[in-house]
Amino acid sequence: MHTARAFSAAVLLLVSTSSFASPSLFQQTMTSLHSGGGQTLPPPASVEIAFSPDGGATELVVKAIRAARHDIKMAAYSFTSRPIADALADAHRAGIDVEIVIDHDQLRKDEHSAVGWMAAQNIPVRVDIVHTLQHDKYMVIDGKSVETGSFNYTFAAEQHNSENVIVLWDDPKLAAAYAADWQSLWDKAEKYNVSR
Repeated sequence: MHTARAFSAAVLLLVSTSSFASPSLFQQTMTSLHSGGGQTLPPPASVEIAFSPDGGATELVVKAIRAARHDIKMAAYSFTSRPIADALADAHRAGIDVEIVIDHDQLRKDEHSAVGWMAAQNIPVRVDIVHTLQHDKYMVIDGKSVETGSFNYTFAAEQHNSENVIVLWDDPKLAAAYAADWQSLWDKAEKYNVSR
C-alpha cells in the first residue's frame, strides 16, 4: 500500500512539473516497484495525461492515434468507443499499419464491440485465447510512443467510470518493451473471423 502511494506521489510530482526534473527519483521509485522480470527504464521525453469521466481521456487517445505516421499496435480488453474506432479506421485508410489484439470475451459481446467493424475495415484483428483475461489497454505508436492507463476503449470508460490515460511520447526504449509484449500476444492469438 505504501509502495503504491509512493509511486503515485512520485509520478504525480514528476508529471506536474511538465518535465522530469528529477529522473533519479523516478528511477529509484520504478526500481523499488520492480522485481523478478521487471524492467527499469529512464523517464520518457514527454508525458501527457487525461482522466474520465469528462476529463478528456478519449480525446487524448484519439490524439495519440492521429499522431501516428507508420504503425499502431493495439492491445484492447474491451472496445466499444466509436471515436477511437473511427480514428483507427482513418489511420488505416491513410496507409498506417494498424493491428489489434483483443480479449476473447469480446467475441461474446460482439453486438456491442467495435471489433467486428474494425475487422470489416480490413484492419488485422487477432483474439487472445491463451490468457484468462487479456486485460491490457495500450497502443505502441510508430515504435516510439506508448498510450496506456486503466482506460478501456469504451463509451462507459469515458462517460461513467473513473479512469486514466497516459501517453509517453518519444521514448523508443519504453516503446520497444511494450512492442515486445504486444508481439508476444499477437503471435499467440488467433485471427478474428469476420464472418462470425
